[in-house]
Amino acid sequence: MRSSQDVLGLPIVAVSSGKQLGIVRDLLFDDRQRLFGLLVESKSWIKRRRYIPREHIVSFGPDAVTVDSEDAVETLEETYDEVVGVCSGKHKLKGLPVLTVTGSELGRLENVYFLEEMGTLIGYELTDGFLTDLKEGRKTLHPAERLTWGDDALIVPGDVTPESTPVSDRK
Repeated sequence: MRSSQDVLGLPIVAVSSGKQLGIVRDLLFDDRQRLFGLLVESKSWIKRRRYIPREHIVSFGPDAVTVDSEDAVETLEETYDEVVGVCSGKHKLKGLPVLTVTGSELGRLENVYFLEEMGTLIGYELTDGFLTDLKEGRKTLHPAERLTWGDDALIVPGDVTPESTPVSDRK
C-alpha cells in the first residue's frame, strides 16, 4: 500500500536506459477508481501534458518510480478531461469535502492510498484543518464500496465512519 504523498515528487527512471524521464506530478485515476497513470513533469520547454500509463510502470520504489522504457511517456491531451487527478486537473480530488448520503461532512480529502500492484484505491485520508490535524490527527476512510466522485464533493454511504489516525503514526 502506498499513499499519493509518498509518490508525488519522485523521479521517474527508465530501467532500459537509466535515464530520468521527469518527476511524478500527480496520480491519475479512471472512472472505475483505478490507477490510470502518472502525470509527468519534465524539464522540457514544451509544456504538453504527458503521462505514463499504468501498464508501463515497473515499480513504485522508496526513492524513484521505475518504468520499462523511455517510450513509456505519452501525450495526455485527448483523455485529460476523463481522468481524475489527486491534486491537479479539472476533476482533482484533494480538498473536496467527503459527505455521507445523509449529508454529514466527514472532512476534506487530503491523501489517497492505493495498491501499487493492482492500481486500486483502498483508502482516503481526511483532514478537518491544520489545527485539528495537529491536535487530534487525521482520519482514514476505508470504504467497502467505491465513493461517488462528484465535481464538488465525494459521497460515501451513510454508515461509513472514518478511523482516527494518531499524530504520532503519520509521516
